[in-house]
Amino acid sequence: MESSGQRPPDPEVPLVDAGIAAEIARAAARGRGADRSPTLEQLLAAFGEREPTEAARRRVRAALQVSGMGVKPDLLDAEPGQRLLLLPPGVPSGRSRGRALGGLLALAAVLAIAVGAAALIGSGSGGGSAGDDLPATGTTTARVPGASTTTTAAPDTTASTPAETTDTTATTTTTTPADDAAAQRAARRRRQAAAEQAQGLVTVRVDASRVPTFLCVDDGAGTELFNGTLDGVKVFTERRVRLNIGLASTRVTVDGNALVLAGSPAGFDITRRGGARELPLGQRPCA
Repeated sequence: MESSGQRPPDPEVPLVDAGIAAEIARAAARGRGADRSPTLEQLLAAFGEREPTEAARRRVRAALQVSGMGVKPDLLDAEPGQRLLLLPPGVPSGRSRGRALGGLLALAAVLAIAVGAAALIGSGSGGGSAGDDLPATGTTTARVPGASTTTTAAPDTTASTPAETTDTTATTTTTTPADDAAAQRAARRRRQAAAEQAQGLVTVRVDASRVPTFLCVDDGAGTELFNGTLDGVKVFTERRVRLNIGLASTRVTVDGNALVLAGSPAGFDITRRGGARELPLGQRPCA
């Protein structure tokens, strides 16, 4: 590309362009082959430029210069379709330069990613220059695909006001020894009931506290459990409980459920599976 007269100065470099150029420089410096280099159009496309205009060339050349990258031939002189030789910082000219940069398989991937990033951002970049876009506090390096980003944030010195304070006082619930003892008794009863149910046991409670009554109880297998006058409470836990009760005023529960006595006397054969079955007079215990 030929130009006449004095060339205008290169434009200021936005942070995005500086980041893309820095990543291209790193990828080029890692190359080890000797037969690869981007075309003019490929390099411009990495910055979102679709046409090799003079403005596009100056923009890309300025970004590469900021990263310390050199290009042969100069971007302003390269012909459309011409392949370029990228010269990263610290690499001497000549053959060693070509050996360090020629293996641009990694560079080609970087260029492709940069093209996508530039397309999203827009060729104009819209941001400030690499020198004047930095914040007043902290340090920031340009973020580009595949590049590391380091951010040091300024400390937050905003003081909290009373209105912003949140009351986080916790409510503490205390328990007394009596509560603990009651909970333990309830747990024991639950465990006992579960064990009895697993063994097929039934619990029968007979209460004659109000009016004493005659009571005869056996286990249905020939073992007499009680025979006499009951004036209090008796509890029987067996696989089978047979009752002969003199008065209907006696209160009876089976596994906590009330058992209704239809008359005086009354007799029952009680199991967990069969429930409470009434017994006729001749079949009751002590009959």
